[in-house]
Amino acid sequence: MPFEKNVFINCPFDFAYKPILDAVLFALVYIDMEPKISETTSSEDERIKKIKKLIAESKYGIHDLSRSVPLKMNDLPRFNMPYELGLDVGCIKYKGGICKQKKILIFNSKKYRIQKVLSDINGKDIEIHNDDPEDAILCIRNWFYKLNKHKVVFSGTDIWTAYNNFKGDFNLKVKPLRSKKEINRMPRKEYIDFCKEWIKKTKGKPTNF
Repeated sequence: MPFEKNVFINCPFDFAYKPILDAVLFALVYIDMEPKISETTSSEDERIKKIKKLIAESKYGIHDLSRSVPLKMNDLPRFNMPYELGLDVGCIKYKGGICKQKKILIFNSKKYRIQKVLSDINGKDIEIHNDDPEDAILCIRNWFYKLNKHKVVFSGTDIWTAYNNFKGDFNLKVKPLRSKKEINRMPRKEYIDFCKEWIKKTKGKPTNF
């Protein structure tokens, strides 16, 4: 898959975030992008190596920092997502070549929260999804529209409607065959394959304006 279509996803993997991630992955496939997400179970060195490879191969990076806050009083925040954002920014600045074309979107659930503790992201594209899958889809669609207006022909409503239809079909065809635990632990690559198969069969024309 070419560099121009690859989108590196840096996000939480907790169960509470799953509705956002599912919607984001579907939206990316729907606008003909290729999500890249690391699910390696290798050693830490191998994991970082895989992440750096995915970042270098992806023109776009979406980094959700909404969980980069302490989970409870006196806890430290989760640093892995800001760390991966730093790797992506570093790739743009130091790797050179085609990586100079890279674009980064920072996701958060609340406005201005991350800027209070990570001032270096000021000036970067930041979108607020409010922990809402529909808002997340709109953020993705609108960001890519601003970057590639002539390539994004579907409205946010088109994609959201398609996503809900997909979820309905997924629930009818997959849920009866698999346990809830298995579905919740489904590899992201497998979920993306389900999205691609469904979209290939059902994708319609964009809404006329």
